[in-house]
Amino acid sequence: MRIGIFDSGIGGLRTLLACLRYLPDAHYLFYGDSAHAPYGDKSPAQVRQWTEAAYAWFIAAGVDAVVLACNTATSAAVAPLRERADVPIIGIEPAIKKALEDHPRGEILLLATAVTVSGVKLQELLGRLEGGTERVRPLACSGLAEIIETQDVQWRERASRYLQVQVRPAQQQDTRAVVLGCTHYCWIDDLIRDVLGRDIAVVDGNDGVARQLCHRLNIPTEAGVMPPLPSHARISLHFTTDNDVKSYLARQLLAASGVRMDTNQDLFLVPQQEVSRSGQI
Repeated sequence: MRIGIFDSGIGGLRTLLACLRYLPDAHYLFYGDSAHAPYGDKSPAQVRQWTEAAYAWFIAAGVDAVVLACNTATSAAVAPLRERADVPIIGIEPAIKKALEDHPRGEILLLATAVTVSGVKLQELLGRLEGGTERVRPLACSGLAEIIETQDVQWRERASRYLQVQVRPAQQQDTRAVVLGCTHYCWIDDLIRDVLGRDIAVVDGNDGVARQLCHRLNIPTEAGVMPPLPSHARISLHFTTDNDVKSYLARQLLAASGVRMDTNQDLFLVPQQEVSRSGQI
């Protein structure tokens, strides 16, 4: 079984790790659109175009399902993609429902990109949830994903300063939880707790995406049980620019999470003519 995981950069690796818990024997094809990252400050039309190109690449590679491990891409492109999809497409959305249910009182602070915060999909989600529009306060964190994506020597220090200056002032006395509306932010969940306080819950949607993937593939999961990560996995990496550098970084992040890639899993480059024939819009 081949599963395509798509993101603008390294954030989607956290979603991949969640999927590995439930489908450890699948072959994962990770596509990071580093040439256009980050997506948060791009127009919805641009994000849709790049997401459709990635989908065509996955279809040419013969995947059985595609996971959009990017909140911005899901907001901009999941609906039109599903209209013509040949395989299941699983999007990711902020885990607001879980945060509201786990914390019935107080404010929920949502950290997301500008595209996600201003998108219709988020407004529709908030409108469907009891207390969504009243208790959830979205905060656009422009520039934060870029800091995390660099993974340079001082990226954690810069991310911490960003949280101190841009996020902490938005925290209210009754803030009970922070929802991570961008998969990049999952790499700094510890910094968020350090800055906002250890009593603040940090919630992301990766486990829900992994379970939804299993559901769409008719693979049962046990409620309330999160399987352990496998120590090895079949993962092929492809980035649209700086592939060698980004792939090395991805391997390091996966290894730090306890997962090592099996050797000789680097994905063949899909010929451009195959991508064109696969139905790219």
